[in-house]
Amino acid sequence: SQSNGKWFASIQTERDVEIPVHQGAAIGVDMGIARFATLSDGSFYAPLNSFKRHETALRKAQQAMSRKTKFSSNWKKAKAKAQRIHSRIGNARRDYLHKTSTTIS
Repeated sequence: SQSNGKWFASIQTERDVEIPVHQGAAIGVDMGIARFATLSDGSFYAPLNSFKRHETALRKAQQAMSRKTKFSSNWKKAKAKAQRIHSRIGNARRDYLHKTSTTIS
């Protein structure tokens, strides 16, 4: 499959997996703004700042794209650059959510 100009291959295999035994009881999770998630035991996870890290590069790429003639080859190059930055932000966010949810469970 193709996503954002990059190709990915999927390989499926079959294996026997043991069902994990749950370690404890249910917990409560409070999703907030200042803290990404606060658990009922008092521990918390800080929010991810992937957008802040890429904000200046994204702003410059979008400004460069706005100065180009629409649908020209240079506009298409600038658009691809902005899309790559958006893709990086999304990938970082999905990675953080996956790692955090795995840690909580």
